[in-house]
Amino acid sequence: MVAVLLPLVTLVLGFVASFLLELFRNRWTARNVQDVRDAERQQVARLERVAFERDGLRAVHTAIHDLLSRVNAIAIHLAKAEAVGLDWRESDDGQELKAAAMHATVRCSHESALLLHPAVIEAVERLITAAYPMYWTRASGSDPSHRREFFEADQAATRAIAARLRELYGVATGG
Repeated sequence: MVAVLLPLVTLVLGFVASFLLELFRNRWTARNVQDVRDAERQQVARLERVAFERDGLRAVHTAIHDLLSRVNAIAIHLAKAEAVGLDWRESDDGQELKAAAMHATVRCSHESALLLHPAVIEAVERLITAAYPMYWTRASGSDPSHRREFFEADQAATRAIAARLRELYGVATGG
């Protein structure tokens, strides 16, 4: 009887052990596949966030460049007007230049609304604030303190954007 039962018990135990091992292997495989899929989804989401932020930084940089160009155009017009004793804002060109600078400031503000990095946001806000007196006041770009503040804010914003882009591209700053 033992000779008959022992192979039968061994067969049943082998079957149960094989079934349990297969069940655990399937669970382990499913969990690993799910972990790989989750990691891939997270990687794709991170890459999309990085691409979105890079595009936003590039757009803000372009808007800053446009603002700087508009303010420099006012400075040229201001110098010509001051040379003949006129107010630059009263001419037709002056109004167009002022409107263009205002538009460029609004564009900077609009583009910065999508930024994600606090240091860049603060730097762009400082630039926008410093730009206002450059085209709105009578002295505009002829006031050295306004000029200095504006150009320092421009440099700070450009540096902040460059630093953030280096971080996003994974370039070491070496410092």
